[in-house]
Amino acid sequence: MERKLLIYGDSNTYGYDPADYNESRYPVEIRWTMILQELLGNSWCVIPEGMNGRKLPDLAYDRERLIRLVGRLSENDVFAVMLGTNDILLTTDPNAGIAVRKMDAFLHFLTGRMASGNILVIAPPHIGGEHVRNPLYHRYREESRAMNAGFKKMADQYGTMFLDAADWGIGMSYDRVHFSDAGHRLFAEKLAAYIG
Repeated sequence: MERKLLIYGDSNTYGYDPADYNESRYPVEIRWTMILQELLGNSWCVIPEGMNGRKLPDLAYDRERLIRLVGRLSENDVFAVMLGTNDILLTTDPNAGIAVRKMDAFLHFLTGRMASGNILVIAPPHIGGEHVRNPLYHRYREESRAMNAGFKKMADQYGTMFLDAADWGIGMSYDRVHFSDAGHRLFAEKLAAYIG
């Protein structure tokens, strides 16, 4: 029986390519969601729900759309969320605590509508790099680490599945935010190994 894997994410789920100023999106065969589909085969249907700039949802505005998304899933399907990068990046005063509180509210919402064992929280790769000199990027990186640790606590609290993609060594593009070509493939391989 085919199971659905709905992936609710941001530009890395969308397949944004910062180096392509015309299309701004990697070709379909490079996007990790499509590679994941190939790796998982016919037993899973991967549904990419990525959007550039997406932050963790504000349930005052996003509730109805999320209810519709969750309503597309059966009791055997999985709702995966990989968000938080933009909650840290799109501010001059990044605060991991705010992102963790938003994830708490999101998981409370999701677990009220589906089994916690069918929810997968994927903490994203950290922003920046070890050798980036810009002090703001160091702040982004430290807040990313704190956010991922907070997401792990939330996943444990709600009994959901959890993966920390920051541990995977994902290759990043020049902007230190978006996956490189090789990063997309490695991400898909790591996630496929977990999903099986």
